[in-house]
Amino acid sequence: MNLPALAVALLVLVATLGAALTLADGAFAGAYRQPEERRVAVALSERLVAADADHTARANVLDHDRLAAADIGSRFPVVGAHDVRVRLDDRTVLARGDASGGVTVRRVVLVRNTSRVERTPPLADNATTLPRRTDRVTLDIDPSPGVTTVRANDRVVLHDPDGLGGTYRVRTSRYETLRLSFTAAEPLERGDITVGYRPARTTKATLAVTVDG
Repeated sequence: MNLPALAVALLVLVATLGAALTLADGAFAGAYRQPEERRVAVALSERLVAADADHTARANVLDHDRLAAADIGSRFPVVGAHDVRVRLDDRTVLARGDASGGVTVRRVVLVRNTSRVERTPPLADNATTLPRRTDRVTLDIDPSPGVTTVRANDRVVLHDPDGLGGTYRVRTSRYETLRLSFTAAEPLERGDITVGYRPARTTKATLAVTVDG
């Protein structure tokens, strides 16, 4: 009676040891993978918010459209062969593979969105003020009123004594409200000047970088 019991006990012991070794091996493998995934996730998140990145307006300010157009493989070699998912709040903006697990690193960022606005503003006293700040404007000037000079906040940005006419692109400061004034042979009317610009709007978001595999 003792021999069968001993055999059963040995079988139970061997099975228990096998299961324990399997769990231990899995734990060691997971512990080995996690630091590497975290290192890649941290490095990628830092690169995504860098001031010199193609998709940032400045440090920690992401340009939504340019970020969505980025290619993970060529732009971010740090990810290697890992599966990656990048989300802004609840929206996935970049993905490669199936990053359903792994490690996630989160950062609070600003997201910059721009959309083109075109106006034919009223030109009281041959001037107009844009309602939102922008870093560049496009001016379509009718040559008939004889506009010779354009100023942006009292700084001369265009001048031609023979008269300006056509389309011009002008760099401006996004840090101050823009007032455009025009020197012309005749008083300007609505429609003589068309102004195109891209005002920037920034919103706060959570950038989540997940690296798996």
